[in-house]
Amino acid sequence: MQILVVEDDPDIRLTLEQNLGDAGYVVCATGTASDALRLAAASRPDLVLLDLMLPDRPGTEVCRVLRANPVTRTVPVIMVTARAGEDDRIAGLEHGADDYVQKPFSMRELLLRVEAVLKRNRGREPEVRVDAQYAAAREQIRVWDGFSANHFDRGEWRECQEICRTILRRYAGQLTPPEMTLFHERIRQCADKVDAVPARGAGSGDPR
Repeated sequence: MQILVVEDDPDIRLTLEQNLGDAGYVVCATGTASDALRLAAASRPDLVLLDLMLPDRPGTEVCRVLRANPVTRTVPVIMVTARAGEDDRIAGLEHGADDYVQKPFSMRELLLRVEAVLKRNRGREPEVRVDAQYAAAREQIRVWDGFSANHFDRGEWRECQEICRTILRRYAGQLTPPEMTLFHERIRQCADKVDAVPARGAGSGDPR
């Protein structure tokens, strides 16, 4: 399982990376909110350990954005912070945090909390929004996959390539990693076919 650690203190970040790695987790770590949001959307970790105080924006805002993104909406978040006030804990929970750990903490307690939150979250899937245009494009690509070997000309391969690029631009924050891989692979396949397939009605000597 993959855990995203968001902690601006390099010593604490390294300690968390080492201990979580020793516990068998795959760890990705950063010290800024902007990197955290980018990494979370790209890889959809199984859990986020999120510091409340970050240099570019507060952890509560990061949590709010994660909850607003269909890809990361169900990713559990544990707030890790030195702030001990009740208002701070409530603010974190109100913005969607699943748990709250106060610094300094014992690593054993943190690992137990991580395990407990992951267990509660098991089986929940990302809620990726699919509108009519996205669904139609996916269906078109599925149909094309079944007939492309015998029925596609160069123009149709170019059209398929452009649709894939449009989907990547429009839905970059909503696609899961496997879907991102699918569309990147389709773009590569289309580019190969554009070079290999002659234009419809063209002779063998026609330029590409």
